[in-house]
Amino acid sequence: MKAVIGSLNESKINGARRALSLLGISFKDIIAIKVKGFKDQPIGFDEIFIGAAYRAIQSVKYLRYISGVENGIGIGIEAGIIELHNTWFSGQIAVVADNEKYSIGISSFFPLPRRISNVVSKGYELREVMKEISGYERIAETIGAIGFFSSGYMTRTDLSYQAVLTALLPWINKDIYELRPVSELWETLKRAKIID
Repeated sequence: MKAVIGSLNESKINGARRALSLLGISFKDIIAIKVKGFKDQPIGFDEIFIGAAYRAIQSVKYLRYISGVENGIGIGIEAGIIELHNTWFSGQIAVVADNEKYSIGISSFFPLPRRISNVVSKGYELREVMKEISGYERIAETIGAIGFFSSGYMTRTDLSYQAVLTALLPWINKDIYELRPVSELWETLKRAKIID
């Protein structure tokens, strides 16, 4: 089986590869492609999901129409922020899809310090704020904000792994889970006016 990841971000690729290896998909069968995100800074579960869905659909289209592969999956991973009880959290959602069905997974979400959430909740990118605070230009491609705040105990790669792994559960246990029709993703993206 082949897999396409709709991102060139190293931390997302490494996390997805780690999760996909549990299905026996080797690194040589995993391709990463550039997919422009839905929003620079997704806010709320809906925007994060739409970003992940768009990346997954673009990955499936790449598999089918560019690579000519019928047996494969597309992976979309999107990071964003949510508010819960006056606290802002950051985390990721993953969507795994093929030509017929899809599933959703989620990573753990971690709290953002108030001085950062005050800026990010106004639409500024967490990536840019973290570059300034950490002094590390490539923080979003490596340890991420979670790596900075946890002193390396957890990284952005770990969050990507969690999101993709939880999205893969219905593919691993098809007798227990029900995969949803991929047409739902297309309808969601049409309603969001991302695709025609």
